[in-house]
Amino acid sequence: MDKDNNDTTFKIEGDPGQNNTFIKIGTAYNINPNATEVNNTFYLGTREDRDKAIAEAMGGEPQRKKLGAMTLREMLKNNLIDTGNLQKEILNYVSCVRIKLKKELDKQFVALWASIVEHEAFAVDLYDPGKQQCTYNRNLVANIIHYLDSKGFYEDRYSAADMTRALEGGDDQHPVRAALGKDPDSKFCMVVDEILKELRE
Repeated sequence: MDKDNNDTTFKIEGDPGQNNTFIKIGTAYNINPNATEVNNTFYLGTREDRDKAIAEAMGGEPQRKKLGAMTLREMLKNNLIDTGNLQKEILNYVSCVRIKLKKELDKQFVALWASIVEHEAFAVDLYDPGKQQCTYNRNLVANIIHYLDSKGFYEDRYSAADMTRALEGGDDQHPVRAALGKDPDSKFCMVVDEILKELRE
């Protein structure tokens, strides 16, 4: 079926139904900086229209590449991903080791992790799983769990195997075991220290 609109002809395939009005859209765009998926953002129009739309939505200069071509880390840096559900996943995951804690440090452990998942220093690395089969950086989480041993959180002598079993439903051969045997990068240790200092004052 062909319809004319301002001297421009376009073709509609299939049954268009009845009593519908057909119009030609030269340019249309909808940019949602808070979209949880890139699929929530779409473009119609020229490259210039697209770049202008992104710039307006993000408060900056026109982007040089499609939003769909941005890496996960770039989207995290630009706050294009809502990490709320991932925060809950992480908090639920680390709660599995609370049985290993000294009772008097349980509340402090919970408060510490509540701060970590929202801290800007972890805003990218904590939510970028890389090649891990996980929705967040489980290895970084495991590294922090290991680091907390040096802060006196655990009742018994620290064991990566025991922690792995606690976290992974009894499986002590899970790949996360390796990460449970070493500390995170020093920059993350410093942030954890700062949070703990505030909690312990």
